[in-house]
Amino acid sequence: MLAVVAIIALLVGVTAPNLGAMRERWLRNQSRQVASYVELARQRAVMTGVPHRVLLDFEEGAYRLEWKTHDEKDDSTAPARPHYDVRGATRLSLSPPPARELSFNPVPGNMGSFHYLADEIYFAGLETPEGWIDRGEFGVVFDADGTADHNEIVLENERGERMWLEIRPIADAVRIFDDEA
Repeated sequence: MLAVVAIIALLVGVTAPNLGAMRERWLRNQSRQVASYVELARQRAVMTGVPHRVLLDFEEGAYRLEWKTHDEKDDSTAPARPHYDVRGATRLSLSPPPARELSFNPVPGNMGSFHYLADEIYFAGLETPEGWIDRGEFGVVFDADGTADHNEIVLENERGERMWLEIRPIADAVRIFDDEA
C-alpha cells in the first residue's frame, strides 16, 4: 500500500508542473490561430480589393472571417424587373439601377463559419482607438488596401495568463506577446 501511494505521489509530482506549461501552450496556440485569421483577412483584402474583417464574438469566444459584399440570399433590395409593352407604349428608363447596399457577410467555406476558442480560453477584450471593448461583437476591419486601425486583441486563460495580438497598421503585421514581453 505504501508503495502505491509513493508511486502516485511521484506521478503527481512529475505531471503537475507540466500541466501549467500545457495550459500556456494552449493559450499560445489559440493566439496563433486567431492571429492567422487576422493576417488572412488583411491578405485577402489586398488580393481581392474588397474590405474584410475578423468578427469577434466575446460572449461565445468565437471568431470568423467576413468580407464586404451584397447579400445574395436577400433579394428584397434588388429592383423589381419592369414590365415593358412591346408596342412601345412604355417608356424605357435610361437611369442606372439603384446600387445595392454592401455589408459584411461570411466568406464562403470553412473560413466564414465561426471558430471557437478552447473551453479554458476566452477573449478578455479588445483595445481599439475608441477604447476598451469586452462585450458583444466587434469586427477588426481591413480596408481594400489592407490598412486597419491599431487594435490589440487580448486572450486569457482560466489562470489569468494573457496573450496580446497587436495589429500593427504601419508594419502590416500581427505581433503576439504575453505577460513577460
